[in-house]
Amino acid sequence: MGEIIEIREDLDHGSFRIGLSVTGEERIVSLDLNKRQLFRLKVDKTLGPMACPFLRQTSNKKFVCSIHTTRPEFCCRYSCYRILVLDKNERKIGKVTSASRYFMTDDAELRSLWNLEIAGVNIQDEKRWEEYVELTLTSAGFRIIR
Repeated sequence: MGEIIEIREDLDHGSFRIGLSVTGEERIVSLDLNKRQLFRLKVDKTLGPMACPFLRQTSNKKFVCSIHTTRPEFCCRYSCYRILVLDKNERKIGKVTSASRYFMTDDAELRSLWNLEIAGVNIQDEKRWEEYVELTLTSAGFRIIR
C-alpha cells in the first residue's frame, strides 16, 4: 500500500491530505482517536518502504490501520486475508488476516464457533492449523477460500 497511498500534507489535529496513485483521488483522512499516540510514537521500520504509511503494530503485535474510520474506499475494498469465510449465500462474513491467526467477524454464530472450536486449539504447524480451520468451518456449513 506504500506505493498506493502517499501522505501529501500533514494537516492540523491528526489529519492528512493523501493521494491515491491508482485512482488519482486526493482526500483528507484523520487518525482514529484511539490510535493517534500509536501513530505518532511507533514507527515500525521492519515493515519496509512498501507498507502503508498508516499501518502500525500494537503492543500485542497486531497490525492496525490508524485511519480505519476515515480510510479511502480503495482500502475498504482491499481484501487482505489468509482465510476468507463465506456464508451459505456466498457473502464474506469472516476472515483470518494475512500472516496471522487473527480472526475478524461480525457474525455471532461464526464468532461462537470460532471461540469454541478454533481459538484455543494448539496446532503449531501453520499448514495443519489452516487445514483444521477449514475442516471445522466447512463441517459447520461455511465455505472457505485460502
